[in-house]
Amino acid sequence: MRNTSFNADLFRKSIDSIGEHWRKDVLAGFSVSLVAMPLSLGIAIAMDLPPQALLAGVIAAIVGGLFTSIIRSGNVSINGPSPALIGIVVTGMSTLGGWEYMLAAFVCAGILQTLFGALRLGKLADFIPSSVVQGMMAAIGVIILAGQIHPGLGVEIGKMNDFAKLMAIPKSLANMNPLIAIIFFNSLFILAVHPMVTNKFIKYLPAPIWLIVISVPLYLLFQYLSTGQLELFGGSHSLNPQQDLIRLPLKSPFSINDVLSFPNFSKIKQFSFWIIVLSVFLVSTIETLGSAKAIDKIDPLKRKTNLNNEVASMGISTILSGCIGGLPIIAVIARSSVNINHGAMTRLSNFIHGLLILIFVFLLSDFIMMVPKAALMAILVFTGYKLASPKVFRDAGLKGYEQFLILTVTLVSTLFTDLNKGILLGILFTLTIHLVRSHLTAKLFFKYLTKPYFNLAKIEDHYHMRMKGVANFTSIMKLRNVLLSVPNGERIIFDFSRTRLIDFSMLEYINSWGKEYQIERNGTYELIGLDEHLTTSDHPFSIHALPQTVGKPLSKRQSQLKELAIKNNWQYEFKINWNTDYLTFNKFFETRPIEYLKNKITGQYPDQTAWEVVDITFDEGALMAAEVHNMTMLTISFNDSIPDFELDKERLFNRLLDFATKEDIDIDQDFSTKFSVKGKDKNKIKHFFNKDLRSFISQNDKYHIESNKNTILVFRYFRVLSVGEVNDLIEFGKDLVDAFYKSLNNPIEAP
Repeated sequence: MRNTSFNADLFRKSIDSIGEHWRKDVLAGFSVSLVAMPLSLGIAIAMDLPPQALLAGVIAAIVGGLFTSIIRSGNVSINGPSPALIGIVVTGMSTLGGWEYMLAAFVCAGILQTLFGALRLGKLADFIPSSVVQGMMAAIGVIILAGQIHPGLGVEIGKMNDFAKLMAIPKSLANMNPLIAIIFFNSLFILAVHPMVTNKFIKYLPAPIWLIVISVPLYLLFQYLSTGQLELFGGSHSLNPQQDLIRLPLKSPFSINDVLSFPNFSKIKQFSFWIIVLSVFLVSTIETLGSAKAIDKIDPLKRKTNLNNEVASMGISTILSGCIGGLPIIAVIARSSVNINHGAMTRLSNFIHGLLILIFVFLLSDFIMMVPKAALMAILVFTGYKLASPKVFRDAGLKGYEQFLILTVTLVSTLFTDLNKGILLGILFTLTIHLVRSHLTAKLFFKYLTKPYFNLAKIEDHYHMRMKGVANFTSIMKLRNVLLSVPNGERIIFDFSRTRLIDFSMLEYINSWGKEYQIERNGTYELIGLDEHLTTSDHPFSIHALPQTVGKPLSKRQSQLKELAIKNNWQYEFKINWNTDYLTFNKFFETRPIEYLKNKITGQYPDQTAWEVVDITFDEGALMAAEVHNMTMLTISFNDSIPDFELDKERLFNRLLDFATKEDIDIDQDFSTKFSVKGKDKNKIKHFFNKDLRSFISQNDKYHIESNKNTILVFRYFRVLSVGEVNDLIEFGKDLVDAFYKSLNNPIEAP
């Protein structure tokens, strides 16, 4: 009975939240539907599905929006088909011999997912090391890229394995159809450049919309020129609309049988059938759990997703989707990032996105069938690149060379075998590294794996957790069970002084558990006994037991920053700093996860106000959908109480958004036409922005300024500043502090 009341309370809160934020959710749902529609079609085309199944991705997006929104735990995620399943479906179609058998495999995978969540087995995902998961996703990225670059170039290739497709790319480049390839490369260019554009209107419309807007007339132009028998690019290159453009299975008069397909379970007794089911289940579950955790980090309202409920919801949705001819449904990180970046607050945005796709596919089908397949292939190739980009490997290397090796071995193993074997070989390679680096005998090493040693004891005013031997990913489940007995509001110390090896996954889990314990259970935690361990990286989670790398000399800019700091009696630290928690309460970083800080300069203004300038690396979005930015930022710890606010230079498109969301504060007519000011306490903010402060800001309109809990955050560009610009930023901070103090002493009356 208690559980029923809890769920009813959550439902009421959800309805109240939708009522409060519906304007933002409708705008976000519209924006994400523009991304989801072409991507859903592209995924189905990339899977080489039969003509009657080309709406399989669209069906999954519609079910994921209209149905999954109601039953899931997640608040701002977007549900629909994932490109991660392209390789599995292509293999499955070849193995099982028909689309209806694949639908049966989807239904069975959905049943496994539902049971997995219902039995609360989400914790089993911790058994797969994070670098193995990254290697698996990178392999999926390579598979997507290798498979879709050929049709993007207008080249048909025979059936071959993924590695052969990768090796065949140079041949396809040599034999490409230039007319199709121009559309393909132009689309890739738009996808690559769009994150760098600063224009608010261009930035607000997702990149897939821009490439469709450009690729459709470009194809029509090429079709006109080629029809006129003009020799283009040194020869006669033909276009075939039946092959080059999207073709939907929609006939007139419309029949539901033209759209829906139904599963055939006649091959359920075959071993190969269950291999496909297991592959779909693993990728769907791992991606859903990983996406849910990542989305929680950028949820603007900082809500927590019930992971078991989320997996079960995806399973039930996949069963429904598979039964009517749709692809499996996953919490998709790319579309979820677009959703959050466009202001989504509740699950209403996911529902709106599904509803709009349903409307689009029937009302705009004629226009949709004008879109070149090459444009959709570009979206998928770019997605594959993001999954396996150099940054993925560089970030793994920052965590220690062993993480780089694990990722690479998993990737290569997956390409040469299959997904299931690739994950298994990645886990075995991880254990091999741990065995070698622990300097234990094989017998003792595997003893610690099968019987991990955790001793939790209450000692005076704290709980002491002592670990011995090996503490790696295999022992996370036992540690989780031990930690269940820790009461709220306690201090817990994790003692690693007698631990021979602690791996990345274990340290990552303890850090995650500790932060949650602090926030939700009002306790504290700390780690001791790691001082004697050596690592291969400065990252706090890297394997502890390995020798350290040699530090690099300072760059030219770092040397100049150091000289600037010495000249002004400031403190300078060039090393990467992974401790970023003290910045996360700022409004700007609510939906932008911080990766790390470096090149930190600290000092005080003449009035003893402390300040800090750092180069900060952060993401917009999460996982493979993240756009990485490096930016120089000033933070000032103000010594008096000022209102919380955000201030930015106003532009036409911002005004349109502010009008739609009703958030901008009208302080003064002239000032409000130039600047957007937002905050909860509108009266206090109006008092604070007196005439002199408004005049000062109008004369210094280059900076984004925000205040939260008396900490001021200031930046100018989404890039690293030169040394001269850093000095200007510090000087501006000094003048800003003076202006704020004057405003506090001479406030205005609220209009």
